[in-house]
Amino acid sequence: MTAAHRETTLLGAEGARELIAFLTRADATAGTAVLERPVRPGGPVRRLTLRRADRPATAPAPGDGHEPVGPAEPHLLDRHVLRLAPAPTPARADAPAPDLFPAGTALLTNTGNHVRGVEPVPLDDTLEDTIARVRPRHIRVLVDLRADQATPSEALLDLHDAVFRTAKACVERAARPESFAVVVLGGVDGARVPHPCAGLFTGFAKSLALEWPDTSVVAVVHEARDLVTAEPDAARETVTEQLLPVVYYAGGTRLLWQAVTDPGERADTRSGTGDYAVVAAGGARGIGAELLVALARRDRPRLHILGSTDPDSAEADARLERKDFIRARTTGPERLTVREANLAYDRLGSAREVRATLATLRELCGTDRVTYHRCDLRDADEVNAAVRRITDTEGGVDLLLNIAGTNRAASVEQKRLKDFRTVRDLKVRTYAHLKAAFAGRQPRLWCNFGSFVGFTGQTGETDYGAANDYFNTAALHHSSHGTREFTLGWTLWRDVGLGATPLMRTFLAKSAQFTAMPTAEGVDHFLHELDLAHHGRQAPVTVFFGAAERAAIEAAAPGYLDFCRGVPAAPSGPPAAPSPRRPEFYVDDIVDRGPGRLTVVRSFGLDRDAYLREHVVDGHATLPGTFVPELAAEAAMHLVPGRVPVVIEDVRLESFLRVYKADREEVKKTTARLLSHGPRESVVAVEVTGDVRAPDGRLLVKDRRHFSARVRLRDEPVAAPRWEHWDDHGAEPLADPYHVPNPAVLLSGVFVSTSGTRTHPSGRRARYSPDRAGIDRWFSGLVVPSVLLDGLARVCVLDRAELPGHGGDWTPLAVPRTIRRIDLYGGHSDASLAAAGTRVELYSLPARLDLESGAANRAVAVTAAGDVVLQIKDMTGVVLGHVHQTTGAYRERPRDAARAHQATPQAQEATS
Repeated sequence: MTAAHRETTLLGAEGARELIAFLTRADATAGTAVLERPVRPGGPVRRLTLRRADRPATAPAPGDGHEPVGPAEPHLLDRHVLRLAPAPTPARADAPAPDLFPAGTALLTNTGNHVRGVEPVPLDDTLEDTIARVRPRHIRVLVDLRADQATPSEALLDLHDAVFRTAKACVERAARPESFAVVVLGGVDGARVPHPCAGLFTGFAKSLALEWPDTSVVAVVHEARDLVTAEPDAARETVTEQLLPVVYYAGGTRLLWQAVTDPGERADTRSGTGDYAVVAAGGARGIGAELLVALARRDRPRLHILGSTDPDSAEADARLERKDFIRARTTGPERLTVREANLAYDRLGSAREVRATLATLRELCGTDRVTYHRCDLRDADEVNAAVRRITDTEGGVDLLLNIAGTNRAASVEQKRLKDFRTVRDLKVRTYAHLKAAFAGRQPRLWCNFGSFVGFTGQTGETDYGAANDYFNTAALHHSSHGTREFTLGWTLWRDVGLGATPLMRTFLAKSAQFTAMPTAEGVDHFLHELDLAHHGRQAPVTVFFGAAERAAIEAAAPGYLDFCRGVPAAPSGPPAAPSPRRPEFYVDDIVDRGPGRLTVVRSFGLDRDAYLREHVVDGHATLPGTFVPELAAEAAMHLVPGRVPVVIEDVRLESFLRVYKADREEVKKTTARLLSHGPRESVVAVEVTGDVRAPDGRLLVKDRRHFSARVRLRDEPVAAPRWEHWDDHGAEPLADPYHVPNPAVLLSGVFVSTSGTRTHPSGRRARYSPDRAGIDRWFSGLVVPSVLLDGLARVCVLDRAELPGHGGDWTPLAVPRTIRRIDLYGGHSDASLAAAGTRVELYSLPARLDLESGAANRAVAVTAAGDVVLQIKDMTGVVLGHVHQTTGAYRERPRDAARAHQATPQAQEATS
């Protein structure tokens, strides 16, 4: 198993952590990798033997310089060229700008000066203590790029470190701020060419915005070199609905990155004479090795490879299995620790892989035409010495491939500063050292290996996103100054590196967020870009992505792809035409309406809402927490007619909505406030309140907040992403505990909506089995598939637990308390699904899930055809008790344990 297999490029932090936890042991025997992990803590160990897919078992025969290279199948990824393009003007452009530095602001800057009376946070060792003491509500980063050239100074990298340290200190020692804004002065010129170093800060902002969805994160890159000029624009952007969280201002124009589909004219293939010199910084393993072999097979150039691995290490040919190697090194004369022995074994595996690559390249190009230069790319002197040797031999270099990179995906909270620097610096410092070493004689073509993450950002990738966006802005800058430099933004490869293992292929299929690119397609893209560059037609920044990435972009940034396609923005005012159908099930009357707000009322009673008798919590008829999205959606649709809900987020269930007596209705108010309204999306905050009365009618609380949520609405439903169904290997049946008689939570009738509930090695699953008659009777007018949502949420609870003193085989009963995000796809409802007889499968992951821990989790409902109907992300809950799978016995959870996890009044009610 190569180090590249353990890369976490393009994976979210959740997926990366799950993968890394699985990859606990791997041998380096040619052609195989052995992986082990326990099925469950303390349980049996599952062993998988995986065939390596990143290299043929034998080296390919040398070609004649004209061997056909390219995909046998149509491309899965489209080529897109990035450019800065005029963006829609913010709706409030003519309004007075808000204060960029409101009360409660912490300022980071490399200017060293006070700004508008705000004293900068020191960038020294006291930074974290300062953030903990101040507990800022707003973070402002003021970056002055006037003193920095093509590569970042140490002072600028110190500021970049401080930005990460501040974000980490906020989540660890204070609280997430309400806003986090970066203002880059002198970050773009009047010709719309970015400063090379601007990408360091914009790439960070893109990833942080995805990681902190409840914080307003934006980076404003301004042509102005003084804050007085840039401040009004920057201040307005802090309160503007963004397509992407990065905005440029140049020549008085507001600009956004635009990804334009451009297949690139197919130029004639190079002649294959091999009369040119290539330098590869990194690339002797993984993706780089595949591309160098393809280039060697086609053109047979003179190759110089720079890398830190020693391919001639004394034990490079050792074939000990990992366990035998570790035993020998930990008990022998060296007395290494287990960790040190593991690292040593990995180094030997890397050495073997480099040797295999070099052997293949020499067979293809000739022994004297391939040279490996061992050097640490992070060391300027070593890089300079290696480049000097190359230029002394070659005179000039025709093509530089800047390939080196590493990845350690983790959230800001979990990521160490050391790891942040390691990931960023391997790309950024290598680039700087190469630029310095080639200062006297730049390569004719310069190709950086970037990432899709540099374009969009990615959760857990504040370092990797920053480094790759730096490659984007650097290439744009240098290409505009006469250097033929370009950056290629790769997505994940299917057959090499991290995407090569069957485990990762399965993960990618389930995540439905990334297109796994076949090696043949990646090779074809690469050679095509080189051909375009050879003929002077390359674009400075190219990014490759397909249908899965487009769906992910659309979900995260609705309307952005329309902007990329040049679709005119809709008028910025409210829609003029009312919706032909506004839901009324939970709306009795509108009792208050004003600009951007309204309040509706609804009376709940056991006659009109008899279905509540089939959803009983602590013996009382109770509205399911999963019906809150419906209440929120209906109110939002009345406030913004003509649009439909596509996302319900930040759902907070604070107290139960119960009906205690058949002769007494409970009147509840739903208040909706318009937070933003743009050409493609409106955002509405919703709150449900009401008087809480005891069963005897006594007023307990006046206007208690029951629920709150935010609703995102668009003109049309979002198209469904795809999902590959799991096979049922390893699944174990598990009864739904909510249908077993118990005093905590008992569901019946229309809420018996699942069948085939079972655990699975990848998580949990079931089938949606709706009561069509019950849905037709009660829920035909709902816009959110609420019964489906309720069943999907219950699947997340399926598990087997051991209770102290009571043995095992217990399944928890829990009530939800928060849901970070619910995505609705295709405009489905319970009624439409039931009427069509649509088969829907339910999935929950990861395999080990503790809803009380706050750990990342995901659940999806998918049609038989593979279309996602809805998705839950990051639900938390509180466990009330457990039901035994065999006997049906119920054990109430100790009240102290339950209260330890309560975070809402609803949780408190449930344990009172």
